[in-house]
Amino acid sequence: MKRKITEVSVFEFFLCMFVILIHLLSEGINVFPKWSVLSIVFFTVTKLTTFAVPAFIFTSALKLFYKFSERKFTYAPFLLDRIRKIYLPYIIMVVIYYIIFVYAFHIYEFNPVSLIKYILNGDLSAQFYFVVLIMQFYLLMPLWILLSKHKSKLFNTIIIFIAVVCSIGFRMLISSTEYTHKIFPSYLVFWILGMYAGMYYNEFLRFLSKSRLLVYAGWLVFAILHCVTSYMEYGGVINNPFSPTIVILFCLFSTFGFYQYAYGLTESLESRGKGFFISISGASYNIYLVHCLIITSTYEILNGIKVTDTISRFIITAVITYALSIIFCVISATLYRNFKSSFQRSSARRSRKKAARKRYL
Repeated sequence: MKRKITEVSVFEFFLCMFVILIHLLSEGINVFPKWSVLSIVFFTVTKLTTFAVPAFIFTSALKLFYKFSERKFTYAPFLLDRIRKIYLPYIIMVVIYYIIFVYAFHIYEFNPVSLIKYILNGDLSAQFYFVVLIMQFYLLMPLWILLSKHKSKLFNTIIIFIAVVCSIGFRMLISSTEYTHKIFPSYLVFWILGMYAGMYYNEFLRFLSKSRLLVYAGWLVFAILHCVTSYMEYGGVINNPFSPTIVILFCLFSTFGFYQYAYGLTESLESRGKGFFISISGASYNIYLVHCLIITSTYEILNGIKVTDTISRFIITAVITYALSIIFCVISATLYRNFKSSFQRSSARRSRKKAARKRYL
């Protein structure tokens, strides 16, 4: 039986925190004058953490193929499970966001057609596009299973190369539109690499260990390139045709480098503290869905009490968002696990009683 890969949970804890940070920083980027120190700082930190969503795509594939490499895959139950765990909570949260935006914040007027479009497009709130994106990979799961059945190293290398070309090429062709990050080819390389990492997990860990210095050096080079060229584009100085290539390579090196760090951290936390990270990671999807509503609500309150200083707004909103997101989602996830365990125990007791009655008949 395969071991539980808790390092993924630790890794996803940090990714979750990075996603929140990206959305917290967005107001400062929009407000601070271009080329000011604070604009550069906020922009740079944002760019350094933008690998979070590609890394979530990577870990989603990794976990699935780590699981299904030794199990039989059945498409219909798998898809129903993904709809129940991923898409239905998303729909519920879109409806909640929309109702609050309409009736509490008066941002929109209620329109059922608009609500349906928001659900399908994933554009009511900044983070929702991820759900539209990941569901495409889930819908195509038979294709990924078919690819995974070929164990040839040459075949795997060719598929990875095709995925890299597809992701870079798609981002070049569909550049800077609302659909760039909502259609799966844009992130195909992260899914394919996650798939092979899950299938050959021990080999993947050995690769990270042997290539640690190369990965960290690659991260440093592409982090500098990514941050500098992105800000120069943002400032209107250059138009960088190599931006998609730099972004993808930066995200790949960031994902591998930070995963290596998370693996080492997990080993050091083996006897202490790891439970906290796992608890947060267990609630990471709920945190992902809810955190932008907390940010928006906090901004509305700050607007109402005339707090206009951007740094003050950032600090207050960050404290409230991290605290409420983590507390609410960990509590809800814990309650759900306890309810599920209680239900399973009661079902087991009923089964034993039924079996006992049959023996006496």
